[in-house]
Amino acid sequence: MALNARLRWFLVLILIVGVIAAGGCAKSASTPQRDGAGTSGDTLNSFTDFSGTKSAASVPSVATEQAASADRKIIFNASLALDVLDAEKTLSTCELLVVKYGGFVAQSSLQKSDTRVVGTATLRVPAEKVNQLMDSLAELGTVTSRSSGSEDITSQYIDLQARLKVLRAEEEQLVTFLKKAADIKEMLAVQEQLRAVRTEIEQDEGQQRYMDNATSLATVTVQLVQTTEAFVAPRGFGSAFVQSLVRFGHGLAAFWTWLGGSIVFIVFYGLLLWALAWVALRMMRRRAHKSQPPQV
Repeated sequence: MALNARLRWFLVLILIVGVIAAGGCAKSASTPQRDGAGTSGDTLNSFTDFSGTKSAASVPSVATEQAASADRKIIFNASLALDVLDAEKTLSTCELLVVKYGGFVAQSSLQKSDTRVVGTATLRVPAEKVNQLMDSLAELGTVTSRSSGSEDITSQYIDLQARLKVLRAEEEQLVTFLKKAADIKEMLAVQEQLRAVRTEIEQDEGQQRYMDNATSLATVTVQLVQTTEAFVAPRGFGSAFVQSLVRFGHGLAAFWTWLGGSIVFIVFYGLLLWALAWVALRMMRRRAHKSQPPQV
């Protein structure tokens, strides 16, 4: 009976040890899985944090560069010279084109002579449309010269803004001093300084408006040249004869124009010379008559 009791307790002890061992194995087996999951989660979290940080850093950089590029103050200038068949008609076409691209004609002129007609136009167009306008103008004739350039005045514009900010702050301070002036002498002194500061502010604001206008619109200068060879080219004897008649007609018209403008002077000086010649002739005749010996 004692042996059976001992054997029973021994078996119970072995069973307890086995259960404890099995629980320890199960715990040790589950622990790597949790560590692996934690490692994977940490890796995912770290990757997410890295990508998020990189994206957040890159977006402001790009946005800053775009903002800096958009705020730049650049003056665009371009010039174009064309040989055309009809300068007057082409000049009207240029005026229509610049309106089409959202601009306007700042100045235009047309000069005619016996041998050629020259049209000149100064066009103002939004800076982003200047290349389109230049290409459209180039199709109106034969391009003899074309040039373009730009001037970056961003630093000058920023300096001007900073100067205006300082002047306006000084103006506010002087206005405050003026309100607190104790006597007439002090008030007059503050008013003189305030007047000088406001003059500088007006000048700088005018310069700022000029810069805004110059950078928002590009300036395109167009010269249109029409020569007689463009529409009267000699082709054989008949064409050369016609061309000579045309030139003779131009010369005759120029002569009559000069004669009409000078006829008054011609008549005046002609009468004056005739009068002088008549007086001189009379004096010569008198002297000749006196010099003759008396007749007996």
